[in-house]
This record gives sequence, C-alpha cells and structure tokens, in this order.
Amino acid sequence: MPPRDANWIDGLRGIASFMVVCGHLCTALVPWLHSPAHDPKSAPHLFQLPFFRLAVGGRSAVAVFLLITGYVNSIGPIGKSRAGNTDAAFNGIARSALARSGRLVLPTMIATFITWFLANINAYHMTKHVDSTWIRQGWHRQEPTLWAAFKSLVKAEVETWTIGWNDYDGTQWTLHLFLEGAMMVYITMFATVLVRPKARLIVYAVLYIYFWQLGEGLAVGALKGLNITMGMFVAELHNHYKDSATSLLPSPVPALMIIAGMFMAGYPQDSPQNAHWSHVMQKFMKTITCQNTDVRRYWDHFGASTVLLGVFFSRNARRVLTSPVFNFLGRVSFPVYLLHNTFIKSVLTWMIYLPSAMNPPRNEKGEQMDLQRGTTTHVLIAIVVFYYVLYRTAAFWISHVDPICAKVVNAATSWAYGEQQSGGGRPILRNGHVEKPKTVLPA
Repeated sequence: MPPRDANWIDGLRGIASFMVVCGHLCTALVPWLHSPAHDPKSAPHLFQLPFFRLAVGGRSAVAVFLLITGYVNSIGPIGKSRAGNTDAAFNGIARSALARSGRLVLPTMIATFITWFLANINAYHMTKHVDSTWIRQGWHRQEPTLWAAFKSLVKAEVETWTIGWNDYDGTQWTLHLFLEGAMMVYITMFATVLVRPKARLIVYAVLYIYFWQLGEGLAVGALKGLNITMGMFVAELHNHYKDSATSLLPSPVPALMIIAGMFMAGYPQDSPQNAHWSHVMQKFMKTITCQNTDVRRYWDHFGASTVLLGVFFSRNARRVLTSPVFNFLGRVSFPVYLLHNTFIKSVLTWMIYLPSAMNPPRNEKGEQMDLQRGTTTHVLIAIVVFYYVLYRTAAFWISHVDPICAKVVNAATSWAYGEQQSGGGRPILRNGHVEKPKTVLPA
C-alpha cells in the first residue's frame, strides 16, 4: 500500500467507515438493536444501552463524513485567506472544485459496475430467499437480456448522482450529499476568501441558522448543511489556533466532550419512546426544531460535532487516532464504504445461509420458506471472515484501483487546464491542503 501521512482526521474517518458497516450488519441481522428496548416495560439488551449501542449503530457516522468533508475541503483556502495569499486560495478552490467530482464519481462507478456484474451473473440469487428483510431488499434480479442489463447499469450510475438512489446498492444514497457538500464548501470559500476571519464566522452562523430551520428536508438541513457548516467552523479554529489547540482546554474537558458526544450520537434509530433517556432526548429536540423534522439527524449532528471538537482539542485523542491501526482504517475507509454492501449481499450471505440453501426449509404444502441462518457461533465466525475479506479487498483497492482512478482524473484535469501531464498520479482520497507544506488531508 502506498505511504500516506498519518493524521487524526484519517483515523476519525476510519472509525466512521467501520461504524457504517457495523450499523448495516445490525440492520441486516439484529435490527431490534436499533431500539433502546423491545418495549417501554422491557429491560434493554447490553448493546441497546448508551455508548454500547454505538458498536451496532452507524447513522451518526454519516454526520462524521460530512463534518470531515467540510473540514478538509475548507482548511486550505482558509489558511491561504488568513495569510493574505488570495490568488493561491482562488486557484486552489478552482482546481479542487474541478477535480472533486472525478475523485468521487469514478470510484463509485467502478463499485456500481462490480455489484451490477454480480447481480447479472445471478450471484445475489440467495439474497431473495433469506430471513433478513434488509438483505432481501438489496436483491436485484438478473436482467433478461444484455441490452436490459446495460440500460439498468446506466440508470444506476446516473441516478446515484441525480436522485440519490442506486438500484444495485442502496447504501450509495449518501454519496451525492458528499459531492454537494464539497461544492457548498467551495462556494462558501470563494465568497469569503477576501473577508476577515470574524466576518467569515458570521457567515458560518447565518448558514447554521438557515440549515437549522430548514430541518424538514432530511438531506438539506440537519444531515448535510449543519455538518458541512460545522466542519468549516472547525477548520477555522484549526487555522486560528494551529498547534496550540490541544493545550487550550484543561485535559478533562475534551475527554468529557467526547463522552458527551458519544452519548448524543447513540440516540436510537427506532422507537426512542421505549426508554426514558431517549424519550427525554426526543421531547427536548422537538421543542427546539421545526415541526415534523427528523430529530434523529439533529442528535447525530450534535453527537458527531461534539466528538469532533473534543478530538480537535485533545492531544491524547489525536495521538490515538494517528496510530497505525486507525491510520490503516482511514486509508481504506472509502473503498470499505463503497464495497461493504456488495460483500454483505454476497460473501456474508453465502457463508451464513449456505447450509440452509443446501437443504431449503419447506412448509406443509412443500413450498420453499425463507432460508435460515446458522447458529450464533456460525454467524460470528462468518462476520469475522467477512471483515477480513472486506478490508483485504479495500487494501487491494487502495494499492491498485485508486492509482488508476487518480491517473484518469489527473489526466482529465490536466487536459482541462492545458497543462503537461505529470508522471505519477496523486491518490484519490488525498484532497485539500493543510497548513504544513506538502501535507494533504483526504476529503
């Protein structure tokens, strides 16, 4: 795998990517854990309790990704603006805005092609008959003709970025939000490069209030706008405090912020009224948000933002997130995000349901019933193997697929700029310049 500078934002992204996979595994195999308890009178399971439930919940991870998008894509322009180097700031914004689409769209197209190919060789046949509703909903038929298969591929590739849905991989619904969020950053940076930092803070405040009251739109308000704006604000803090940020607050304060953020990020996806603590959170958020808003997204935002700020001010948390394990998780986070649903519908499903598929259960009329998963031990072993295969494949992607995509994007942008093409390609996920020379942060 090519070398890459360790940084705490990479480690945070790696955790978020891992949480997304955990959340989808929970939805597929134990969806009842998304509630804080089975009913208001029942005792909760261990992984339904605050903090523990983060191990099987991935909703707040989407907020983390958007926070990072706002942070990484604005940190360079803000630094150049504060230094008075406005020409370099405008040049960086222009180049990033042009290349960003390719850096997101091209790998996503490849991932969609892979899941399309598997569907059309009938690799997902077993998913149609399993006892997991979420996996079964991810089934896609094998198209009857090659022309029909080609049209369905084009439709999926286009609609991922137009309506935010991919028939072959529903988990890609967030990707257009990341692209829109990056463009929102570039527009905001373009509009504020010439202003003083205090004036830019006012702009962030206005944007935040605007998106808060726009909360009835799940993707426009609390999910995208608030997190992107907060990410830009933290980038402003980075450029203001620089290396002194980790010594500003007494050491217990950032730790308490991280703990509080984790608690808020654990707000349940389903049935918050089943537990007192989550019911109180639900009622409180409804009093400060617009009518009929999805309050879950607001708690996701609060939780993820508080964790981000806690890590930003904590030297110890940054040290942990730059360790080799978290650095690796961060490097492979994007292909993990792109491929995990494909692997759940194929590798994991085959391992869990193959014994039942070899002897399909039938009812009294002889009709085939849903395939049944194996024992708990069988499922746990299958999950371990699934994670190993997923992360090994993601490492292969970073080593072999990523550089090819980078060369294609660099060649296209070089042609657009009328420049001579340089030798090597820059890794796709390295985007957005930080203050230190020749150091880059992935977006």
